[in-house]
Amino acid sequence: MFDTIILKARPIPIDPDILNQHSSNLTTFYSEETGALNTSYTLKGEKLPYMKYIEGSQTLTVQVSMPKFLYGDNVTMLTEADIPLFFEQLQERLLQFFDVYIPHSEWIISRCDVCCNFQVGKKVSEYVRMLSRQQFAYKNTIAYNQEQTVEYRNKSSRIMFYDKYKQTRKEEESNEIIERSKGILRLEVRPSDNDLVRFSPTKKAVELLQKLFFDYTMERTLAQIEYPEEVSDMDLSWLMENRENISKIETVLGFRLLQSMFDESVLRQLYTSSTYANRKNLPKKIAIPQGNCLDRLAINS
Repeated sequence: MFDTIILKARPIPIDPDILNQHSSNLTTFYSEETGALNTSYTLKGEKLPYMKYIEGSQTLTVQVSMPKFLYGDNVTMLTEADIPLFFEQLQERLLQFFDVYIPHSEWIISRCDVCCNFQVGKKVSEYVRMLSRQQFAYKNTIAYNQEQTVEYRNKSSRIMFYDKYKQTRKEEESNEIIERSKGILRLEVRPSDNDLVRFSPTKKAVELLQKLFFDYTMERTLAQIEYPEEVSDMDLSWLMENRENISKIETVLGFRLLQSMFDESVLRQLYTSSTYANRKNLPKKIAIPQGNCLDRLAINS
């Protein structure tokens, strides 16, 4: 449901002695707003890998993976019941760490990674290859890690699909986590600031970390995916009926094979611009029998 988030709250008065006790890095700087000398503390606590406190504005920032905070890994998908549990445990931990009580309603979201695991078995690489050949509106497509990951991103937002099993192996997770991640195609969406404001004008965490926002983000993302078709019912009788186009049929089938093997950026290097455009448009002129090659990704409610 959700993974990494960045929360901010102010004003949170924290005793300087406590800050000095826990701080791993202290920086002084001049405030752009007031011109006054300010102090920034970088801190780390149990299950809270990154915290930052700016003394002048009394602003506390917490960056944390919600499933790792609750369960120790981010293969586990959160449920609605986990959201209030997260807020309660975060409140208790910060009370112990800083001796301050922060109401849930005080937290503002500045980053929220919305995520979902799709169990697709042995077809993870097929999905990643298919997705790497697609374009999302107003985003650049970037494929890397040898067909393990594909991103669609711009300056304000990001959508990423990747092989969760290969990631957990690379990061040397426990055998139990690696085993659980087999066959998972992971989708992570980092909405833009405008998307957050649309659901909560003040970007309140208690308003955004809800199933309604998760559903909206996932449905909007999945609706943009186009599922190419593959040859399914082409038989000899159909070929005999269309034998005058046999060379074009061979061209279409050969090009589709190359598409299944290589990314679009690679294929463009093999053809001139006009020939590549011709190969892309040729299937529209020849009605080869088709069938869906991969099942549509869908959220299990």
